[in-house]
Amino acid sequence: MVSNYLSGLAVLLAFSSGALAQITTPCTYQEYLCGSTLLTNGYVTTDLRTAYALNPNNPVIPDAQLSKVLFRCTDTVGTIVGNSFCIVGCGVVGDNLVDDQCTM
Repeated sequence: MVSNYLSGLAVLLAFSSGALAQITTPCTYQEYLCGSTLLTNGYVTTDLRTAYALNPNNPVIPDAQLSKVLFRCTDTVGTIVGNSFCIVGCGVVGDNLVDDQCTM
């Protein structure tokens, strides 16, 4: 029983570190970033799609529009969740002290 738990934990850790290994600049806890910023920082479309799906109220959009989504960083290791789809566009501020935002 304990060995099954430990082997499952080892697999989970292997996948977690492998998924984050490609990210060159992880987001900061409670930071809001556009999908386009995250893609520039090493996140991939699969990361954005998975994070976008975590919010059941988001509209269905194609992968090409994930760059127009505002994502929120939920922890200190770069985990993200899709916060909102920016219909007009997502404004990249380009500053670690100010969050990106939906343009009006």
